[in-house]
Amino acid sequence: MYKIGTNRNGLSRELTDPLLRLHSPGDPNVKLVFTVMKLMNPGVNGTAVILDLKKLPKEEAEKLQRSFEEREYSSYTSSLIPLQRSLPDVRLQGCHTLYSDPNLPETSVIIVFYNEHWSVLLRTVHSIMDNTPPHLIKEVILVDDASTDEVLKEPLKEYVSRFSKVQIVRAESRQGLIRARMMGFEQSTAPVAVFMDAHCECFPGWLEPLVTRIAENQSIVATPNIHGVDPKNFKINEWGQGRRLGIPVLTFPNLLFSWSLMSERERKKRRRETDPVRSPAMVGCVIAVSRSWFKKLGMFDPGLEIWGGENAELSIKTWLCGGGLEIIPCSNVAHMYHPHRPSDENRIRYMRNLARVANVWLDKFKHFTDNYDGSLADYGDISDRIALRDSLKCHPFEFYLTHVNPDQVIPGDGIYTGAVRNAEMTTLCLDAGDRAQEGSNKVLLYSCHGQGNQRWELTEHHEIRVGGECLDSGSEPDVVWKACHGQSGNQEWHVVRLDEHVFLQSNGYCVGVTKDKSALVLEKCQKSKLQMWTWKQNRKPRMS
Repeated sequence: MYKIGTNRNGLSRELTDPLLRLHSPGDPNVKLVFTVMKLMNPGVNGTAVILDLKKLPKEEAEKLQRSFEEREYSSYTSSLIPLQRSLPDVRLQGCHTLYSDPNLPETSVIIVFYNEHWSVLLRTVHSIMDNTPPHLIKEVILVDDASTDEVLKEPLKEYVSRFSKVQIVRAESRQGLIRARMMGFEQSTAPVAVFMDAHCECFPGWLEPLVTRIAENQSIVATPNIHGVDPKNFKINEWGQGRRLGIPVLTFPNLLFSWSLMSERERKKRRRETDPVRSPAMVGCVIAVSRSWFKKLGMFDPGLEIWGGENAELSIKTWLCGGGLEIIPCSNVAHMYHPHRPSDENRIRYMRNLARVANVWLDKFKHFTDNYDGSLADYGDISDRIALRDSLKCHPFEFYLTHVNPDQVIPGDGIYTGAVRNAEMTTLCLDAGDRAQEGSNKVLLYSCHGQGNQRWELTEHHEIRVGGECLDSGSEPDVVWKACHGQSGNQEWHVVRLDEHVFLQSNGYCVGVTKDKSALVLEKCQKSKLQMWTWKQNRKPRMS
């Protein structure tokens, strides 16, 4: 054995025989790399491990490059970092004294892995065991979703045998993340379950806030503040906290999630930065839920395949069926986001999942999602899911849009929606153009076709947008589009109706057409047909 550093508890980091057995041919020659790169405690406190390809021997450099190509993260770099690497205490001021109840319920942590690199998987396990009070962990269940990597079989079993609370459950055939999580849940016994991805690292004090909130209210699904692990150098990137906390929201038409800032409405409800934050949606990488509440909600839809849609389904039905979803700011977990290679097979499976969620939970709003009619992928029998919804007497999806996230953007369901046609030049419409082709972000005046870059939406925040791009009045006299920032200002517009036409007004200026009728311009508002537009009003605002 040889020493490769120490962790914050002074425990020696040594490659023991069981750990050596986990190594595969693509892993680094640790002793050689430590010597060549002069590494000292690599990754300590979540710092990056930067490897200079020019200094590495050719064979090692090829391993490094190959590891990223094969796994979409650098397992080579991960193998150089102690399994028990220290992480800083990033909790907000006041968190340390809030969660000290010794009588919190026990938790089962369920981790699904499929050919995950052994160092990444074991660092997840070590971070749980090292940063959690022992009395809160009843069991850590590792669900092997039919991995083919030999080191994840007997060698992994031998290594985790040192943990009395860690067990491995193995699927005989590939189940996919969703059904494998269900396998782990069926094996679990604690009153609280935490579903966690196999590429996470838990900060000190991560679990107590989640379990405390669930103990206070069994119908709350709790998630931590999620930070990032860089897939190349394994640096822990601390993401927003306090006012900068990222809030997941659903995106249409694919029901994935995107990040948003906390709304002013939500901010005003909170007394302290440490208070839980209502969240319209969740990131699926770490989810804490009461066992009884999860079962009452019908768990994950067993008809969902492999991966995708399960976090949207759980988010929506939690809110519609009497529960709530919250981010707990005092809980911090880092998660490694890495790209997944697209394939036609995965796309079809996701489309199938998407249609199941839409047809069970979205009511008339399902028409704004992809594959709602099953034309791209058959979504199968959903009668049991509809029966579940009926038995729980859940709210309609309109409730979600009115009371949970009135800011929800649904392309095609804006307050005003569709083509914006000039009143004087009735064949020409506002067009976002194509920056790649035009080399500009100017909004164009173009022949009306009403599709794609001409499908404008007026949102609850008074944005006029196409997709993630918003009309912006900050480049007078030009009319431009920029990435939506949600902070009003130059992207706040008022649609002023005059008979059958509207004015598009921002900061005292109106969108009009130049006198030579060749381009768009921002100018002082006046009653000119060149400033008047025809735009379909779709509905009333959800917020006053």
